[in-house]
Amino acid sequence: MKVEKRGRPSQASTDPEQQPVKFTREFKDNVGNRSVWTYDLKKSPNGPISVEFFHPPGFISQAEIEENLPKTKRRYLNPKTGKEVAYFRAVQLGLIKK
Repeated sequence: MKVEKRGRPSQASTDPEQQPVKFTREFKDNVGNRSVWTYDLKKSPNGPISVEFFHPPGFISQAEIEENLPKTKRRYLNPKTGKEVAYFRAVQLGLIKK
């Protein structure tokens, strides 16, 4: 009687000599933004060594959008919590002057 192996099947390339040491991964989103992640497992075995971001023409960052808003409509970063707060709360916390 033959016994079946149970559990997850072994990966095809578990041999370290067969796995690539340097490689890149490219990610795209539906807006047109693209990021390229470069890995070198000899330099950094736990993560990428560089990440490059490419934006489509006419891209406007959140900081540029905030600049064009009036003070009362902007969002402000609370350094103690790392969260964004509204204008009135930022005045209460002393982050900005009225």
